[in-house]
Amino acid sequence: MTDSGERNPVSTTEKNTPERFSLRIKRWLHSDAFKCVLMDIAASLIIMVILFFVCVPKKYDLTINSIAPETIKATKDVTDEVTTRKRREDAAQEAAANLDYNKYITEDLLSYLKSATDELSEVQQYGQSLRDAAAGAIESSDIIPDTEATEIPEITSEQSANSAQPYEYSTEEIQQASLYVNSLNLTEDQVLYVMQMSRQEFDSMVLLITESVKSVLTNNKFYEDQPDQINETVQNLLADETLAPYQIILPKLLEICIKPNVVIDMEAIEKARQDAMDAVEPVVYLQGRTIVREGDPLGENQLAMLRSLGLLNDQDIDYSVYGGSAIAVLVSMICFFMSLKLLRAEILTDVRKMAVVLIVLILSVAVAAIAHLLPSQYVIPLAMGAILGTVLIGYRIGICLTFALSLLFASLTSGNASSTFFDVVLLMSMTISESVLCIWFLKGRPQRVRVLIAGPLCAVVGFVMVIGIKLLTSSGSVDVLSVGAWLFGGGVLSGVLAVAFQPALEQLFRLATPSRLLELTNPNQPLMKRLMIEAPGTYHHSIIVANLAEAAADQIQANPYLARAGAYYHDIGKLKRPGYFKENQNGDNPHERTDPYVSAAILISHTMDGVLLAQKEHMPREVQDIILQHHGVTPVMFFYHKALQMSDGSHVDIDEFRYSGPKPNTKEAAIVMLADTIEAAVRSMKDPTPKGIDQFIERLVRGKLEDGQLSESPLSLSDIDQICDAFSGILKGVYHERIEYPNVPHYAGKKVPVPDSSDKKASAASDSNSSTVSPVHNEKAESDTSGTPSEKGKDETSNDA
Repeated sequence: MTDSGERNPVSTTEKNTPERFSLRIKRWLHSDAFKCVLMDIAASLIIMVILFFVCVPKKYDLTINSIAPETIKATKDVTDEVTTRKRREDAAQEAAANLDYNKYITEDLLSYLKSATDELSEVQQYGQSLRDAAAGAIESSDIIPDTEATEIPEITSEQSANSAQPYEYSTEEIQQASLYVNSLNLTEDQVLYVMQMSRQEFDSMVLLITESVKSVLTNNKFYEDQPDQINETVQNLLADETLAPYQIILPKLLEICIKPNVVIDMEAIEKARQDAMDAVEPVVYLQGRTIVREGDPLGENQLAMLRSLGLLNDQDIDYSVYGGSAIAVLVSMICFFMSLKLLRAEILTDVRKMAVVLIVLILSVAVAAIAHLLPSQYVIPLAMGAILGTVLIGYRIGICLTFALSLLFASLTSGNASSTFFDVVLLMSMTISESVLCIWFLKGRPQRVRVLIAGPLCAVVGFVMVIGIKLLTSSGSVDVLSVGAWLFGGGVLSGVLAVAFQPALEQLFRLATPSRLLELTNPNQPLMKRLMIEAPGTYHHSIIVANLAEAAADQIQANPYLARAGAYYHDIGKLKRPGYFKENQNGDNPHERTDPYVSAAILISHTMDGVLLAQKEHMPREVQDIILQHHGVTPVMFFYHKALQMSDGSHVDIDEFRYSGPKPNTKEAAIVMLADTIEAAVRSMKDPTPKGIDQFIERLVRGKLEDGQLSESPLSLSDIDQICDAFSGILKGVYHERIEYPNVPHYAGKKVPVPDSSDKKASAASDSNSSTVSPVHNEKAESDTSGTPSEKGKDETSNDA
């Protein structure tokens, strides 16, 4: 049983693993992260298409001797193959001409002749020995020739005289003599001729033939490709009268020695030619160099370069350009997403903000591509993307865009025919330096006038960078006026385009940018005007809450612009039924005639009503979140208590009296919640002394913490302490002590009536009200869940009723 119980869970897990995996995939496909991935892919494809249009060169219909319709420059480094090949051929020919590649083999040919005559000498001696034996000069009765080494008997003068006698050689003897000859293919007649010669005749023949051949080989060069010369030389030797007696054997001897005596050393020639060709550097046209000028005829080498660059219409598609552009975009986007992961990882799952960032990226690349059509690369608005990213999302996004755009701008520039590698490096340096300066200049100070100033300011940095790199690389002189003018134009263009695109993107995506939030806090906004006229108590309450929220946000490094704007609009839902809220009532309280459930529903609904009004005005989502979250899930205790009293002991669900929430999940929303509660509650204090204000703030904040209303906010205990200090400072300034004015019986010589005690109180009250920061006519103390239900009803929720 134990084993079975242990195995079953494992098998169940294994069975459900594929289902769980598929479920996770389905959830991911419906998540914001997947939508962001699709947007990333789409943005990459769009940027890739832009690079294709810029980097793919224009094609021409041209042939040799065609007139160039315009000046054509190299779109990338290209080798002039025709000119290079001609230069290498000339160098190879010159090297071959200067090389002594003739190898003389005269001595070798004479050695062939000597070897042949030595063999014939043995044949002659063998014939002589046969003759001597036949004449009785040799006592041996049988002569057995040895083909390998035969000792030829020495012939005396007497024996030589006897050799003159005719001797008939047998066929066997002639064949035996043929064995002495290996280098010559002699006939029997030729062998017999040599056998019949005397020694003197033979030596004379060898001497004459050797001298004649040596003279011919020494005075003539015979090449393998000159057979006629060799034949003519042989014929001349055969026709020589001194050699006429030896015509029967002479052709055979001349055949082995009258041969080409000069052999061409092809290996040495090829090596010399190859070395000479390798020494010639290829003729390279760097990117941006003019290949052919407008109106000039097209040469063979120019046409070959245009074909190599893919600039002719009769060619196939040059996929290298498309491949290079795709790789450049891929690397740039990977670096961009990696930087986002490091600096703002939450953006990768935020569809709205990711869409804004990608649109800024695409706009920057598109504007840069259009600027490439202008005469100078310095007019490109390099800092526009960084400016927009900073003012729309934040400075971290500006940094991410800076490095991605520097890579993309470099890719665009490298694909331009008039650009060089130096231009690519310079443009990357300028993009980074100008963008970083703009980000620093705009961080925390997002006013539109500063955006306009940031453009020309970055042009100064770009100009300094150009001068510095020019000096560093020892490049040619810089046209200061021209470069400065183009850079200033590019800087101005960056600022102007950023200001032009910023409001459109803010409105389209409802972004809570500082500029947009500053616009919302303008008292002339329609909702603020309505609030001031239709719900004046709520309006003045919102003003004080905004002051509290902004001070607290500044204290803990939150977004003060968002805190103020959220506080301004957190109660705009009360515009739907302003008379049901205490601060807007003038003596008549409709809740006295309303069921507590209905009253609670009216109060609770003001958060959702506010969100609907904010959506109609296209307010940023962050402001809408503050409107919805500023009460969290706090219960309306006054009406809950009232419902309990009317229930006659039956059950009353407190959840029906809670705000719909959610709880605040940002620092700004939590700050507005605390400011809203504290401002209303402090105004209900009978004696707001500094010490009493501090204690009251501490009690209210502790109540929010104990009720869990701040459990989802990122506030720390240290942040809460600083927020309380900020609230205390503002409220002590509002509810400060006043001195009592003395009674003055006479003024300027005139008698002034002394007011009675009731007049004194009225005067003091009037003066006190007139000296407050913002006149608030009604008490307000909104929801705090600490204390007993009766205390909550008295202190907090009764104000809305």
